[in-house]
Amino acid sequence: MLDSFSGPSGSTTAPYHVSARNLLYPSSSTVRFPVPDEKVPWEVEFQIYDPPFYTADRKEVAALDPLRENPMGRTGLRGRGSLRFFGPNHALHPIVTCWRRNMDGSIYRKSLKKMLEVLVVKSPVSDHWALPGGSLEPGESLPLKLKRVLRREFWPQFQNLLNQGAEVYKGYVDDPRNTDNAWIETVAINVHFEDQNDVQMKRTNFHAERDPEPCVRWQLADNRIPLYTNHKELLQKVTTLLGAYY
Repeated sequence: MLDSFSGPSGSTTAPYHVSARNLLYPSSSTVRFPVPDEKVPWEVEFQIYDPPFYTADRKEVAALDPLRENPMGRTGLRGRGSLRFFGPNHALHPIVTCWRRNMDGSIYRKSLKKMLEVLVVKSPVSDHWALPGGSLEPGESLPLKLKRVLRREFWPQFQNLLNQGAEVYKGYVDDPRNTDNAWIETVAINVHFEDQNDVQMKRTNFHAERDPEPCVRWQLADNRIPLYTNHKELLQKVTTLLGAYY
């Protein structure tokens, strides 16, 4: 696994995780120990490697489980960072799609391929759009970020849709919050509404219900969509699965 990092898109252009080695840790003043590509794998000797320890809002310096090592290699930082758990932190990313339609109800096409719309959200404190998923709390089946844009009475029905959906990726996520001892793993599932009746149903069940409210919209799915890089890779998997334009 360490020889070539295959992310959500299946791309192997970056041999190892990249975002997980960003020098400045998000929402902190903590700077990682620099790790060059060739020193990422644990099996490669790196005698001077001395990463700082950082766990957000904690003074925790407890002994670390030596088995809880990032499966993709060194990140330049020990501790949990801003993640909740040592080891894998599980997430769920539903990719909710429908066909883009013309005024007459026919499916819109570009370069002979059908075009998708995808549900995206943006919080008031973020400059990026994202898929409506996120970290899973222990015992929960739907992420809090998803529940914020999904009417409560629709939660059980959406869970059924997830159970019937197509899994497009499962595994490690190259995320800037990852550390040597804590990292994110996700399951990405496509929930696709095939016909117009489904579209009308979904439009009445997604909304913003919290304060401050996240912005929710249906965005044309192509390679210019302003999503986080990892989320774009997941979306591209879906367009390939459905034979859609990207």
